[in-house]
Amino acid sequence: MTEATERGISLPAALAATLPAILALVAASLAGLPLQIPFLLGIFLAGVVGRRSGYRWVDIEGAALQGMGQCTFALLILMLIGATIGVWIAAGIIPTFIYYGLQWLSPRFFLAEACLLTFLMALATGSDAGAFGTIGVALLAIGHGLGIPVPVTAGAVTAGGVAGHIISPLSDLSAIAISTNGGSLPDLVKLFTRRVLPAVLISLFFYSLYGFFWHGQVNGAAAGSLLAALPELFVISPWLLTPVIVLFILIILRVPLVPALGLNLLLSAIVAMVVQGINFEDVIRFMSTGYTTPAGNELAAMLNRGGIISFGNIIELILLASAWATVLQHIGALEFLLGRLADWQLLRGRLRATATLLGILMSLLTCAIIPAILVPSLWLKDRYAAAGYRPEHLSRDLVEGSFAVAVLVPWTNLNFIALGTLGAGAFQTAPYNLFAWIIIIMGLVAGWRRQAVEVISNDRP
Repeated sequence: MTEATERGISLPAALAATLPAILALVAASLAGLPLQIPFLLGIFLAGVVGRRSGYRWVDIEGAALQGMGQCTFALLILMLIGATIGVWIAAGIIPTFIYYGLQWLSPRFFLAEACLLTFLMALATGSDAGAFGTIGVALLAIGHGLGIPVPVTAGAVTAGGVAGHIISPLSDLSAIAISTNGGSLPDLVKLFTRRVLPAVLISLFFYSLYGFFWHGQVNGAAAGSLLAALPELFVISPWLLTPVIVLFILIILRVPLVPALGLNLLLSAIVAMVVQGINFEDVIRFMSTGYTTPAGNELAAMLNRGGIISFGNIIELILLASAWATVLQHIGALEFLLGRLADWQLLRGRLRATATLLGILMSLLTCAIIPAILVPSLWLKDRYAAAGYRPEHLSRDLVEGSFAVAVLVPWTNLNFIALGTLGAGAFQTAPYNLFAWIIIIMGLVAGWRRQAVEVISNDRP
């Protein structure tokens, strides 16, 4: 018997801890209001429900602080990415990407190319945030120069970033899933490949189709204006891509992401000072508050971004979302609701579809991907083994479902990261993030077709 059951958590109590906050998050998202207050409401209600269910307030507070502590590494990465965006613009690295991208990338196939390039970046780094904040920012500016709406380009970029993160052997989510459920990382990556790569190819096809029809509306004058304006503000040279190449080499050599980004910041700062003639004080300012173009410059809309401080709102939201999720888990509300959902008559006998759906619902309830993997695993692990499935199948079903849906709704940590790096959130990008929709549909359909009583071979997807 679980602690939550012993302390008398009930369905009304579990709903009271979750439903009002979810409704408040939806309402605030639709109205374009900040989400901090709905998250604080969720933490307060979960705390009250927990206290009435027999939990000590000091333990509830401890759970909230623990949740915040669990996301500190991700926040460190996010701050490094914020600093990287600012200094990469100041050093002329992102402007160089934009300058040559406008000339080399095909307007007809730009969305497919944007998705593919972001996919490769996330695959190499094991980080969607790193892909969004580096090459994603440049691709967004290139799309703007080509006359493609920002939400469309951002949808292709987030699609590629999510796909690359899922399939990357360096992904933190894969490591967490394997440590929780067991199994082999190479086998898990192979399972991801069987579903993710077809979904990426389908996405690339539709992005190419969109580009084919959009091609005639490309704003050639705007692209020409950008090509003329960039060299007036920055030194443009292929050699400025050296920090990017160095970053890739460090990642290939398996240097951890934090020191790799730190070394890249140092090299990029030197490039900014030596090549662009920026003084040391301005380099520090651009890292801290973001790059700013001279007043009245036409590039301001694309290049005034980055910096650690500009991510303050995103950091607040991630901390609050993590605290709420951990309190819900501590008082047993998530486990209780998970059990009720899993017993839903429609899902009986369809274990794989149940896992995918639970991953999706837990991601929506907890606002984060990691709890959406860990919480259902506790309930599903033995059931997968009893049905003859390998641990890697459970990991794949949970990771794909929880990760894909997290980029489609406005109150998850992944959306906050996309919003902070790209300036476009889920409401804008969701219709154009084809990969996320495709991988969710593929997971649910594949799971629905399999009955829980079947025993599969090691080679069966």
